[in-house]
Amino acid sequence: MAGELVNISDQFKGLPMGELIGGPLNAACEAQVKLAQATADFIKVIGFLPPPDKDSKDPYSGGTRTALFRFKRPVDNPTVKPGEPGSTMEEEVEVCVPLLAIVKVPNLSITTVDVSFDMEVKSSFASKESTDTEASLDAEMSVGWGCFKATAKIHGSVASHKENTRSSDNSAKYHVLVHAEDKGMPEGLARVLDILQTSCAPRAISAAKPVPALPA
Repeated sequence: MAGELVNISDQFKGLPMGELIGGPLNAACEAQVKLAQATADFIKVIGFLPPPDKDSKDPYSGGTRTALFRFKRPVDNPTVKPGEPGSTMEEEVEVCVPLLAIVKVPNLSITTVDVSFDMEVKSSFASKESTDTEASLDAEMSVGWGCFKATAKIHGSVASHKENTRSSDNSAKYHVLVHAEDKGMPEGLARVLDILQTSCAPRAISAAKPVPALPA
């Protein structure tokens, strides 16, 4: 029985712990590189125009993609007193906004990797053996003296019973948990977008025109 316990403990030897633990970590590292590459590709494709020269080695030489918005807004006529007819005019303006400033840049990254390996060896021994032994003895003896006579009978039996049981159980579990989340854009990209947003100011594209008076 002691030898069998040693054999069961040997099951822990030779486990590929480098693969069990290092494998998920290497996969998480490769996934992180792919996620970063996806963010870079998004910025290059969505944020920049194709290079004018197909042979150009600079993928960002085509300039920034922009969205153009045009609208009319009211302005005050400085030559007319407020409240009098013609004191309010309107002008047409446009805003040229970098596309990266109005879309969300994906920035998914792996934050935690939990590797859990549980191996449980249950060993319980019980050998079941049943032995029944029985022995019996029968004897008869008679004794007599003259007119006196006596008879004696002897009977005896011996029985024994023995029982043992034996069993064993082994089990193992392997669990890998990877958590990824978007914690927002990097500080450098945020500052670049702040600089781009400073150019998002309306500019007049036509002279201000009087607003028709509302009918009384």
